[in-house]
Amino acid sequence: MILQLHIKNIALIEDCTIDFGSKLNVLSGETGAGKSIIIDSLGFALGARADKGLIRHGAQTASVEAVFDLSDCPMTKKKMVEMGFEEEDSLILFRSMTEARSDVRVNGRPASLSMLKDLGATLLDILGQHENQSLLCVSSHIELLDKYGEEEILPLKTKISDLYTEFKEIERKLASYGDEAARARRIDVLKYQIDEIKAAELEEGEEETLLVDRERYRNAEKIIESVGTAACALKGDDSYSLQSVLSVAMNSLRQSTSYDARLEELYNRLDSSYVELKDITDELDSYVDSFDFDAGSADRVEKRVDLIRSMKRKYGATVTDILSNLEKFEEEYAELTEADDVINDLTAKKELLYDKLLKICSELSEKRRSAASRLKKELEFELSQLGMGGSVFEVKFSSGEEFIGENGYDRAEFLISPNPGEPVRSLSKIISGGEMSRFMLAMKVITSRLDGIQTLVFDEVDAGISGKIGEVVAEKLALVSDGRQVIAITHLPQVAAMSDVHFLIEKSVSGGVTRTSLLPLDEEGVIGEVERLSAGAGAYGTLHARELRKIALEKRFKIRSK
Repeated sequence: MILQLHIKNIALIEDCTIDFGSKLNVLSGETGAGKSIIIDSLGFALGARADKGLIRHGAQTASVEAVFDLSDCPMTKKKMVEMGFEEEDSLILFRSMTEARSDVRVNGRPASLSMLKDLGATLLDILGQHENQSLLCVSSHIELLDKYGEEEILPLKTKISDLYTEFKEIERKLASYGDEAARARRIDVLKYQIDEIKAAELEEGEEETLLVDRERYRNAEKIIESVGTAACALKGDDSYSLQSVLSVAMNSLRQSTSYDARLEELYNRLDSSYVELKDITDELDSYVDSFDFDAGSADRVEKRVDLIRSMKRKYGATVTDILSNLEKFEEEYAELTEADDVINDLTAKKELLYDKLLKICSELSEKRRSAASRLKKELEFELSQLGMGGSVFEVKFSSGEEFIGENGYDRAEFLISPNPGEPVRSLSKIISGGEMSRFMLAMKVITSRLDGIQTLVFDEVDAGISGKIGEVVAEKLALVSDGRQVIAITHLPQVAAMSDVHFLIEKSVSGGVTRTSLLPLDEEGVIGEVERLSAGAGAYGTLHARELRKIALEKRFKIRSK
């Protein structure tokens, strides 16, 4: 459950901390005081879309911090472990935003928005006008029904989901083979590609060697000319070649080496140079003599390079890619040439799976109908408690193979007749806003014990309700809060009178600045707010409020003592 909510610079709230109780928390205030800001802040803390318009005017950063007690939240703890967080009995969700960026933290560690949403879904359920609208969406009805009968329905849905996934995978494989003519064409293409790649006899590194040879062949004339010129320059054609000059220098220097050791060192260096120069000259002569230029070889190199590049354009960026694709082509070729046997096996398996799928879908359909029967009784009872006695609730099923999917082959729609003697019809066609609020409350009274979520937020679900029915709504909220934490934003004095913890939301103007604040009410404060909501004034109004509070507390005690 949520222990504390700290809001800073959200809309009209400058800085506010709310310490919630464990049972029925009521928030009330004048219209426009800022009650919706609390819901928006809660949603923001739990991963709702960041609306930059919520940043308080003049502020740079807005933030919300929510502190939760996870003692009775095994789903949340499990989710935290899956996300890589340590399992703890407390959780702090923090989210801030500026015009340029936002920040999310879970127990002080950076987290993603998707993590925040996943955790929030296990912590808190907000019910308001949006949920009223979602009840009008027929596609949500089957989900609500499945949630109600989850113990029997979920195992079957899991089996169906697994079978359906396997069934669709087989269908995908069968579709990949195409028809017989398409397979024949594909086999021909693959055979041509395989033969072409094999005929090329490609080797790793071959292209690099060929490019070196091609460059040599293309520049053969320049190479022979430059090497020959270099050799002649070194050898010379008279007595003044470099070798001759070095020889003369060495003979002259040798005469003085015995007189000075430094000259002997220079002589040795000249001797080394002479030997190296002669070796270079001999190698240049050998290169010219052995240079083999064959026009046929040059042509073969050109054609081989062109072939390799053509293969790369067709089958891969590198020779490695081409050889890898060759393996894939051979595997596909082998698979397609044996396709008839494979298709027969897959078709037989598909038929068996489909029969099994239909059987379990039928079992699931029966369980859903059984759950619908139980839900009908419970919901009609709750509606009668909420002043809609005589209402008839039905679940209309449309089932068949044409609907088959991972959730079975049922379609379900909730129908209701709020007035005795009238036929049942779609919720959207005949139910009023006040009736819808009561219908949703009745549904939540029934399902709240099933979902494992510890905190329920009711955002003015009592809209359109007054009088005696208001008392029943308050009793239902007290009943739900006996096993769950409930936060209720209300205009009903009956709900306010039933509160365990009550906050008054007020809007004030100071120095030309409008602010919204929350004031925790003591017992006298609660009575005063009940009086205001009752539109009472004076001594009789106060007496009425005190009596209403007294009666509410007695009822609350009886409800929670059962």
